[in-house]
Amino acid sequence: MARKDGSESEAFGGVQPNKVPEKAIDGKPTIYTYATCPFSLKVKSLLKSRGIEFSNVEVDPMKKTELQWSDWKKVPVFVDIDGTHVNDSNDILHYIDENNGNKFPRDGEDAEQDKWMNFSNEILGKSIVAVIYKNYRTSLHALDYVTKVDKFSLKDRIVSKWLGAVVMRMIGRSRAKMFDQPPRTNLQTQLDSMSSAIKGGFFGGDDPNGADFANYGILRSMQGLNGFDIVESHGVVWPWYNRMQILSDM
Repeated sequence: MARKDGSESEAFGGVQPNKVPEKAIDGKPTIYTYATCPFSLKVKSLLKSRGIEFSNVEVDPMKKTELQWSDWKKVPVFVDIDGTHVNDSNDILHYIDENNGNKFPRDGEDAEQDKWMNFSNEILGKSIVAVIYKNYRTSLHALDYVTKVDKFSLKDRIVSKWLGAVVMRMIGRSRAKMFDQPPRTNLQTQLDSMSSAIKGGFFGGDDPNGADFANYGILRSMQGLNGFDIVESHGVVWPWYNRMQILSDM
């Protein structure tokens, strides 16, 4: 986004000042995403739980061609049917809820919800990356979905999978260094931590709030990948995960 002096402004999260109705595909709310992106799965889980039909645009993880129109080059990016576009997963959750039921507090209204929504980005998201991308083999497994995206050329699919695995392995290693414990032990510790906030069935008590969708989306991205057995064996998190999965119909 250019300033009046011609320089480029820094991309930011939240609702954006300009509308892009042409980026809402088939007249539906549209999410620009990677199939296995944990932050995108937060948004999809909320949309599905509210029964909202939406279009999904799969973004090439290497070229990001599908996001050339946006200053924000990370997924998810959400575009509503009127062209309102919102960056950053937690901001998107708040936007969708506010305009579709208003069932949980807005950012700044509930310190406990804010704490655990931030936890999903700053702690849990980074913890699972260290586990999923533990080595090159597990990284290839996680990126196997790219080979099934028909809209990408064969060359792009091959490059995205094999080069992407190298990149994500490096990112996984850097995330592991952020924590004092080995990746699997750290993930167990973080699940123990978040379980203390699940009361009455959900973070929100009897009904899920923003923290439920934020953390569920992160863990949903692990399903079928390296380390998900840690989630399945957790006495509190696994039952909660199943409750969320029923609500989100993933």
